[in-house]
Amino acid sequence: MQKFLFAVAATICTLALPASAQQQAQRAPLDWFVGYEQFRGAQISPDGQRIAVIRHDSVGDTLMIVDLETRTSRAIQTARADQQMEIAWVDFKSDDRVIFGVTQKIHVVDDRRSVHRNVHVDDAYEFVYRVYASSLDGNDRIALYDPSAGQGFPRWLNAEIISDLPHDPDNVLMIVPDWNAARLWRVNIRTGDHTEIEQGAAWTVGWVVDAQGTPVLREDAISSGKGFAWLRRGPGQHTWTEVARYRGEDAANGAPTFTGVGPALQPGQVFVLARRDGDDTSGLYVFDTATGQYAETIQRNTEFDVSSATLDRENNVVLAACWWGLRRVCEPKDAAFGRHWRAITQALGDDVTVSLSGRGGEGGSRWLIYTESPQDLGTYALYDSTTHNLNTLFSVRATNPSLLPTERIVEYTASDGMHLWGYLWVPPGVTDVRNLPVIVTPHGGPEARDVWGHSIFGQTFASQGYVVFEPNFRGGGGFGRSFVEAGHHQWGRRMQEDVADGVRSLIDTGIADPNRICIMGWSHGGYMAFTASFMNTDLFKCAVAGAGISDLNAMLRWERAGSNEADVGAGGGWGQNSISYQYWTQAIGQEGSELNRYSAAENVDRVTIPLLMIHGDEDQTVPFEQSEIMERAMRRAGKSARLVRLEAMDHYYRPDNEAGWRTAFTEALAFFNANIGPGVPPGGGTAAPTQH
Repeated sequence: MQKFLFAVAATICTLALPASAQQQAQRAPLDWFVGYEQFRGAQISPDGQRIAVIRHDSVGDTLMIVDLETRTSRAIQTARADQQMEIAWVDFKSDDRVIFGVTQKIHVVDDRRSVHRNVHVDDAYEFVYRVYASSLDGNDRIALYDPSAGQGFPRWLNAEIISDLPHDPDNVLMIVPDWNAARLWRVNIRTGDHTEIEQGAAWTVGWVVDAQGTPVLREDAISSGKGFAWLRRGPGQHTWTEVARYRGEDAANGAPTFTGVGPALQPGQVFVLARRDGDDTSGLYVFDTATGQYAETIQRNTEFDVSSATLDRENNVVLAACWWGLRRVCEPKDAAFGRHWRAITQALGDDVTVSLSGRGGEGGSRWLIYTESPQDLGTYALYDSTTHNLNTLFSVRATNPSLLPTERIVEYTASDGMHLWGYLWVPPGVTDVRNLPVIVTPHGGPEARDVWGHSIFGQTFASQGYVVFEPNFRGGGGFGRSFVEAGHHQWGRRMQEDVADGVRSLIDTGIADPNRICIMGWSHGGYMAFTASFMNTDLFKCAVAGAGISDLNAMLRWERAGSNEADVGAGGGWGQNSISYQYWTQAIGQEGSELNRYSAAENVDRVTIPLLMIHGDEDQTVPFEQSEIMERAMRRAGKSARLVRLEAMDHYYRPDNEAGWRTAFTEALAFFNANIGPGVPPGGGTAAPTQH
């Protein structure tokens, strides 16, 4: 085993800038953290001989095929940026054929009925999907689905691959939109011919098939995509039966009550991530769609929600079950896989998060893995399980690790005695973490969480000389339902206090300079920044509220007014009966004067620190008017507050929102520099013992 570990460690390498560039650069450029990655979406061929990867440059996206034996690459498809097109994903169907998706951003008339989780639709733009197959030289390209054949179809659903049917060399299963129904097609990747094998409901957004390719789970959107329902139907059965439904704005909130993962060994059985009745956390199970029973427990964890599974899709078995604790943990479920997996992760160390992107070659001997760490924004590497060698292929962004921050875990006790923790991002070159300027960045959701090794705020602001603190406050997801519900009706109360207690701990332990602390958040984190501007002015010297909620009652009224007949048709209900409104009243509380106590717009007379607001003007998750409400209230109170309007930007961190995010970071950094100083000088700090 020692020889094995040495072989892995000895062959890993990283990408670094030339020495001259290191000497000239003092801060990491913001371009490292926004926009498209140079490489993304890599996949390995079944024979392990080639890699397909999407390369991005000033022209747009190019689909590349890399020959691992000859070390040559070939461009086979291009999606031009000036035509608002991009390549969304790529995969190998066989050793001689790839399938890939292309999106195009187009102008549309007002249509807010999108239910797909990853697609934003408003009265300006939407994304239209096309799916293609081609040979490895780019010739013989055919459309598996092209929406031009169905002009006028409602854009509430993307055409996507449901199953690549690994034992069928010529066909895949696809979901495609149609009037009043989604369709499940079997499509020939060599001819484009299709056969319809299933018709869904008006708001069906996906199916999961069993090992025989029979659709046995169906996912339907409810309340215009603000909730989802899962239904089952065993082989030979004719009626779909609802299993579970969950709610949350754009499916961003709440641990998975029930989510299909992929086919298991037996007919009618599938792997699911689910929180069973009576359980606090979600686990990984084999689910029998004929009986509605959990046939086998694959993985449970009483502290954390099991969030993903690594599958061998050729043989329909689980290789590993994974969850996010303080770091990401994958528990191998296959002995042979586990031996290699543990050797790789032990050799790379605790700081590196490892994911398996795919396997190829004889017996799956070549592994394409993806790594991330505080000083690695993403790297693809090739592992050979026969030679035990791990070699870097390419980094997704050209960066210099010495200009990126380090990360550690800090623990603290809340004022009510609960043990909490958070991530601390430390500027590059700083080893003596004492009396430093700090930016506190509470996460969004609120039923989201921060994760080890990757943080858009942590890596961006820490690289510019600020310590960044990400507190893990109650109400966040990933730690079981009781932790989520501990945040219900606690907006501005216990959740806010958890963040403040974390900051006090940083001051008490000497990490934070008490005179140089600011707060910035996005979405629910933006709400916390708004609230801190009047509630935590003893701790913070400034606040940046990004896409935040300033008026809880106005937000609930907006949610209540947003339901329509589409919600009713999908089981969502009208107005106060809509599933989205019910979710938010459960999380925030009922409309009324009590919520005014925890709304910044109702407390502007108590705002005593500088406040900057940043918001996208096409945000349909937290409307832009929430920042406008605060701006007007501040002006009426005779106080100054600046609102930065991000043109044509929605709520989310996506590469096509590059310009908006660059503006957001630039404005926020200038604001911090003006209020608490320009951070730690590059290379500042002296050696000192560190924890964790």
